[in-house]
Amino acid sequence: MQNHTVNGPEFTEKLESFMEALGLTEEPMGIFYTDKKPATGFTPKPQMSLSRLPEESNGEINWISCVLGKVRRARWEKAAAYFDQEHYGCLGGAFFMGLKPDYEEFEPALLSTGIPGKMEGEHYVDSPETGKAFYDGFEPPKATAPVLVIQPLSLFKEKEQPEIVVFFPNRETMIGLNALTVFLTRDPEAVRIPFGVGCCGLISWPRKFLHQGKTRAVIGGFDINCLKYLKKEELTYTIPFDLFLEMLEKWPQSMVGTKAWKRVEK
Repeated sequence: MQNHTVNGPEFTEKLESFMEALGLTEEPMGIFYTDKKPATGFTPKPQMSLSRLPEESNGEINWISCVLGKVRRARWEKAAAYFDQEHYGCLGGAFFMGLKPDYEEFEPALLSTGIPGKMEGEHYVDSPETGKAFYDGFEPPKATAPVLVIQPLSLFKEKEQPEIVVFFPNRETMIGLNALTVFLTRDPEAVRIPFGVGCCGLISWPRKFLHQGKTRAVIGGFDINCLKYLKKEELTYTIPFDLFLEMLEKWPQSMVGTKAWKRVEK
């Protein structure tokens, strides 16, 4: 990843033009790992450190808050949402954020048919065995620093830059982002909708593709548990930071710069 500054008048001007062209009323958020917690922002209540958790939780689920819930607060307040070894919200989120190396033993059952007498399943997949195959094969990229921060791009300080960038588009903006992604990557399969819970689509899949050296956009928000944290008809659209920078420079050359798109805007 090249080193670029996410601040200054030139960047701000390009971002404003880009947002206007796409009909975005909310600036994108950057996602990155750092050694320092933000001075202010939203984070889950403290829990037992991930390093001290028992090997498995016997089907006991301790959800304090969802990653998407804190991101929603950060969006409302134009602030940071952040997570670490003591502030992770739920164990599944900790796994998908790369803060926890292993998934809990109960999670394949939760994803599928549940545990009789203990836990209702979500029935996203047909059996715990299928759920286990998903978890065993996924392996989210590990956190590269102790703290994961998700914040509006305007909050980035000098020498800080995101690893990935997330939009919260409606249908029309999604059409523009999709077209722009394919235009810049020259890849008709560059936009993906892989299976996963809310934080998996927001963070894990985009990072996984990036760490594999693949330039991919990931559409997420198909987890019914996270719908209450998104606006109606809103999804997530996450891309590598380098692709985002290219979008800022080259969007006028794409479909987003055409007269036909301007008619859609109106």
